[in-house]
Amino acid sequence: MELSSMKLSATLPPLFSRKRFPRLMTATAVLALSAACGGPLEQTASSDDSRGTVEGTLAGALTITQSISVVDATLERGQTLSASVTYKNSGTTAVTAKNIVLTSRAPGGTHANGPFYDLTPRITNRTLQPGESVTLTATRVLASTDPLGTWEVYPTWEDSTSTWLDGAGFAFSVAAAGGGGTDPGTSGSWLSGAAGSGVPSGEFGIWRGTPVKIASTWSDNNLNAANFWQLDPGGEYGSWQQNLDIAVGAFDAGETWAKAASGAYDTRWRQSLTTLKNKWGSRPGTVYIRFAHEMNGNWYPWKVTASDATSFITAWKRYRALQKEIFPAAKLVFNVNRESVSSGIDWRKTFPGAAYVDVMGVDYYNQYPYVATVTDWNNAIQQTDGYGAPKGLARHLEFARSVGLPLSISEWSGNADNGDSPVFIEQMYNFFKVNGGTGAGKLLYEVLFNVERDNSRWILYPNTRMPNSKARYQQLF
Repeated sequence: MELSSMKLSATLPPLFSRKRFPRLMTATAVLALSAACGGPLEQTASSDDSRGTVEGTLAGALTITQSISVVDATLERGQTLSASVTYKNSGTTAVTAKNIVLTSRAPGGTHANGPFYDLTPRITNRTLQPGESVTLTATRVLASTDPLGTWEVYPTWEDSTSTWLDGAGFAFSVAAAGGGGTDPGTSGSWLSGAAGSGVPSGEFGIWRGTPVKIASTWSDNNLNAANFWQLDPGGEYGSWQQNLDIAVGAFDAGETWAKAASGAYDTRWRQSLTTLKNKWGSRPGTVYIRFAHEMNGNWYPWKVTASDATSFITAWKRYRALQKEIFPAAKLVFNVNRESVSSGIDWRKTFPGAAYVDVMGVDYYNQYPYVATVTDWNNAIQQTDGYGAPKGLARHLEFARSVGLPLSISEWSGNADNGDSPVFIEQMYNFFKVNGGTGAGKLLYEVLFNVERDNSRWILYPNTRMPNSKARYQQLF
């Protein structure tokens, strides 16, 4: 039951303002969340926005005993968010907590500035002796005006100096009551896939313990896009019956979007789509065509710069018309890199419109920035680029929702050159679980980039430079 005197909303200031204080992460953290949140939490390094980095268990500080349970990762307005946390004084002196709170933040909110939607009750003015623990269990009824989307719930406590110290957070989703609103389609499930080693043979699915529902392959030059050899009998995906994401290049070096807009490549594109349709034949899976994928980067001949935008949109619509005519059963994916590189334009200005796209897609690796902790993750998924366009995963999902399309993550993995982060694997899984589904703003499918290249930078199976990530992926997926 919610106490009206403690209820917070986005339009009202929190009962205890936390905007003035530096934010710290505890050294070890965990929430036991019930009837609300899904996926695991991980121990995180401590950081202080204003005073440098704090690591390890500090004398005179509280830590959180890590233990998590999951019942449901999706809630609707009117339902109750319930969470619990246990703090322990692991130091050698008594510690007084002015407040111990379980709080939550809506999409777009921050740890530093909120707005904060506190669960109730809270613990106030509690002194813990060395070795003593205290457990807080609190709830909050989701209001009819609460924002929809991915939220975070996390523990925080205020020390004797009025500094608030945040524990590791956890994501959950808020939907309209009764499944209404602007978010049609199923919820809770998604197509989980992979590309590369062991996928076509089925060995990868056996290793992880669940079948691969969608695979990815690439035909990203004119020659490959004219032939699709991997679909031939005896080819890599010659007998593949599940869904297939296929990256199709727009054109080769020396060709331009201006020429594409004039129809110069229509004949070639028509032949390519015809070949793809014929070689796929009557297989039961759906083909998702990532045409001109990662066009907001600077590494493909079909990169889109500010001067190309108008021609690109015109050319995209030409390709869409051909795809609908020749291979209407396929789905067309507008697939961007997580951030633009040397494009000189907000990539949203190159989006041709939802009528010309079936799925919004993003490729998302653990880099720029690298995610090692839950705090890193929470910050990264909310990032935008210099144009205000989505960079973080939550922002890409919001854009998909805004244009009425589902989201795909056609390529994702860790980056062994940066480190081995099981936290990134866990949080990606949690994001998929919270946001999976078929409707607008839902995660339709994801594909792990399990390809042996770049000195084993991305691959998890069979051999990897990221053993902890490999183990966590196998456990979760």
